[in-house]
Amino acid sequence: MESLIYLNGELVSEEDAKISIWDIGFMYSAVFMEAARTFKHRIYRLEDHLARMDDGTRYAGLEPLISKSDMGVIVEKTVAANVHLFPEDDDCWTCWQVTPGNGFPHPMMKGSGSCEPTVMCYVSPLPYDEYYPSYAEGKPAVVPSVRNVPPSVVDPRSKTRFRLHYFMAKLQGHAVDANAFALLLDTDGYVTEGTGANFFVAKDGVLYTATTRNILDGISRRTVIELANELGVPVVERDLTLYDVYRADEAFWTTSSYCMLPCPRVNHVQFPQCPGPLYQQIIETWGEKVGVDIVAQAHKYHTRPSNIWHSPSDPAGMVLR
Repeated sequence: MESLIYLNGELVSEEDAKISIWDIGFMYSAVFMEAARTFKHRIYRLEDHLARMDDGTRYAGLEPLISKSDMGVIVEKTVAANVHLFPEDDDCWTCWQVTPGNGFPHPMMKGSGSCEPTVMCYVSPLPYDEYYPSYAEGKPAVVPSVRNVPPSVVDPRSKTRFRLHYFMAKLQGHAVDANAFALLLDTDGYVTEGTGANFFVAKDGVLYTATTRNILDGISRRTVIELANELGVPVVERDLTLYDVYRADEAFWTTSSYCMLPCPRVNHVQFPQCPGPLYQQIIETWGEKVGVDIVAQAHKYHTRPSNIWHSPSDPAGMVLR
């Protein structure tokens, strides 16, 4: 009952999933990545994720390191090899990463022979244990002093593993509130995103979110905008300040794993509603669209540890009951 990881053409155990210390991804943070979840064991909006990775590698000046079709086959193959580990009414999270490959000993110097990209994909349980209580209680935000990387340096629409600023922002946020997400501003003081989540606020029945000028164009963010349009909820994409945020009626986060979580407060300012009516309307509609009660599923499996595959009391199998 061991999960299998795809690495450079093979499905291997975690123990055997090794890459070189000279991999350019490790040495230069040149790791292009995507993460998606399943609904009813089918990968949600796979084509959107594949297209975003393809765009990211082109933006970095690399011809696509792997074609969208080939990457799609790998992701589907990896999920299929592991899906038997999950109950029929449960789902999983999958992540795939591509780097330019090895560059020993100097990554920017051309060595002898061709450099093959490093391609990997893995599957893991959704972290229900981490986020389930936040569907009701909300996940607060702390604004750290760390600013988001400006698009004039690296365009945030390219999803990579270059996340030192996220790591530092998380440390600052947790020092204030161990349960909070960090909400980063850009260098002009405008609200951008969390350390892995987009951010929305609502005022007088209108949703507001940052433009893709200074944030990742999240797939879950796209879903929320599309659902809001179907429900007749106006959505405005524009630069937002903390003044705009503090005046909001409600707020919420979006990302692939938990889909949506309400936000009760930003820094010291509490929102009047959490969860708010627009949040509740959209997440219920999302669940209807995919045929899964998103919150009920998280409740059913929230006692299962997500950060380990094996339990000392169950050394032979995964704790996925």
